[in-house]
Amino acid sequence: MYPEELLVVRMNGENENLTQLSDSRRKFLKMISATGGIATLAGCSGGNGGNEAGGDSSGSEGNGAGGDSSDSEESRHGGTMTFALGGSPRNLSYWQSYDTITNNLTTQIWDGLLEFGEPDMELQPALASDWTAEDETTYVYELREGVTFHDGSEMTAEDVIASAELTRSDEAQSPLAWMFDSVESFTEVDEYTVEVSLSEPDAAFQFVPATTAWCIAPASAIDEMGTDLAQDPIGAGPFQLEEWNSGNYVEISRHEDYWDEDLPYLDGARFEIVPSGTARITGLQNGDYGGTNDIPIDQISAVENMGDVELYTATSFQTSFVVFNTTKEPFTNPDVRRALNYAVDTEGITQNTVGDFGTEATSMLPEDMAGHVTPDDLEYNGFPYDPEMAESMLDDAGYTGSPRFETTLLSPEDTVRQNPALIIQENLAQIDVNVNIRQVSTSEYVESFWGETDMSEREPMQMGLWASDFPSPDGILTPLFQSNQRPPGNNWFAYENEEVDEIINNFTTSLDEDERADLMKEANQIIVDEAPGIWLFHPDTTKAFNQSIEGYDGQVPAYVTYYTTFLRDMYMSD
Repeated sequence: MYPEELLVVRMNGENENLTQLSDSRRKFLKMISATGGIATLAGCSGGNGGNEAGGDSSGSEGNGAGGDSSDSEESRHGGTMTFALGGSPRNLSYWQSYDTITNNLTTQIWDGLLEFGEPDMELQPALASDWTAEDETTYVYELREGVTFHDGSEMTAEDVIASAELTRSDEAQSPLAWMFDSVESFTEVDEYTVEVSLSEPDAAFQFVPATTAWCIAPASAIDEMGTDLAQDPIGAGPFQLEEWNSGNYVEISRHEDYWDEDLPYLDGARFEIVPSGTARITGLQNGDYGGTNDIPIDQISAVENMGDVELYTATSFQTSFVVFNTTKEPFTNPDVRRALNYAVDTEGITQNTVGDFGTEATSMLPEDMAGHVTPDDLEYNGFPYDPEMAESMLDDAGYTGSPRFETTLLSPEDTVRQNPALIIQENLAQIDVNVNIRQVSTSEYVESFWGETDMSEREPMQMGLWASDFPSPDGILTPLFQSNQRPPGNNWFAYENEEVDEIINNFTTSLDEDERADLMKEANQIIVDEAPGIWLFHPDTTKAFNQSIEGYDGQVPAYVTYYTTFLRDMYMSD
C-alpha cells in the first residue's frame, strides 16, 4: 500500500507544493496539496507486470523501473506482453482518453509535457525538460530538443500549442477541455519554448500537462487529419500503433526513436479485449495473460492464492456513485432525490461489494481529502439508511401510487457497479419504486456515459465511478458539479447551483491553502444536501501481474497510473 503517513500529510495540505522544479530560478506557487485518485488501469499478459513510472532521461526517481538493480539495461530489452482489458477503447485519441479502458492504451502511444513520478507523486519532466511558474498566471515550458514523433518528424512549440488547441476545440468534443478553461493564450516564444497565460490564477493548472488533456501530436497531422487521429494516432510515446482490430485486440510496437534513452524495454504489447472478469482471472491463472486489472472482488482471494502471481491493492480515492439525471422527472425534485438516498443502504452495499477493499462514502470526496464532509456537517446527516423517512418524503412529494414511479438504471457488467445496481433495485422496491436495470457491456457503457451529449437521451439513473485527475479536489468538484460542464463535459447530473458555481470559481482561483480547504468543504456540503446523486463507497484498486515480469512496485495511488506510460519501464525477467 502507498505509505499512509505520506498520504495524510499531502491530503491535509501541510504547506507542501507537489510541483518539483529543478531550476533554482523557478518560482513556486503555494497551493493546496490535497490528494485524490483516478481508477487504476493496467492489465498485462504473457508473463507480465508494470511500472507506472515516469521521469526524465537522467534516471530520476520518476523513471525507476523496479526489479533487480543488477540487471543491465541491455539485458532488459526484448519480448512482448499481452494484457487483458475489460472492454474496448472508445478510440485512441488523447483528447477523449478519460476512462479506465482507453487510458491503458493511449498513455503508451501519447506523451505529454510532464508526468507524475513515483512514489512521491511529484511532477516530473517528460516532453518538457524544464518548466517555470513565472507568476500566478504565467507558465513557461522549455521543450526537449530532438523528440521524434512516430512519423519521424521532430517536436517543436508549434506542435505543443496545436495539440492543446485540438483538445479545446468544439470538433474534439473533449471531456477534458475543462482543464484549459483558465487559459487565455498560448505563445510560441521560440522553437522550443511555450508560454501559457491564464486569465486568472488556477491552482490546478500546474497538473494539466501531466494529463491526457495535453498530450502532443504533430501540428501537421492535426492540420491534415483533425480528429481522425483518434483512429490513426501519431504520438511521441514509447509505443506506436501496429494494428487495431476493434472489439478484439490492439497491438502496439516499440518506438525506436523514443526520447528517453534505452526505453521502452519491450518490443511491443498486445491488448486483448476480455469483458468477463472471470475469464480474465482464469486466463491469468492459466498463463494466457500476464496481468489484468479491475479484479472482481469475489475473486481476490483466488488471485491471492496463485503462486506465480502478485496481487496489488492501493487506496485509489475514487468513488462509486449513482447519477440522477436532474433534467428528468421525478429527479428534478431534490426531495425525491433525498428520499432515494435515505432508501439505499450504502453501508450494506459497501460491505457486500468491496468488503475490506474500500470504505463507505458520504460524498464524492474521500475521508482525509480537503473538503471532505462528515454526517455531522450536513443538514440531512449524510442520509443514513431510513426507508420510513424515504416513504414519508415521497408521500409529501406527491408520489403515493403503487408503484410510486418507475425508472431505469444504466449499469455496466463489472462487479463494482453491477452488484450495487442490483441492491439498489432491491432497496427501492421496498419503498415501492420500480427500477429497471439496463445492463450493457463495459465498452457500450463508456460510450454512453461519455459519448451521449443530449441529456434527454441519457438514462434517468446511471452507475458512476470517478476520482480526481490530479492531486487536488478541483479534479472532482469542478468537472462534475459546475453548471457549465454538462456533456460533453462530465456534469452528467446536469446539476446547477449558482452558489456552488461561485464557490468553485473562488477556490479555483485562490492560492491560499486554508481558504481553498474551507471553500471546498462549503461547496461539498451544498452538493451532498441537494443530492444530485447517491454516494456509495470509495473502492480500492486491484491489479495482478505474473511474477515473470519486473518493473512494477505497486505503491502508486490510482490517479497516477491513469496518466502514466506504465509499459515503458516493464521488462521480461530471466
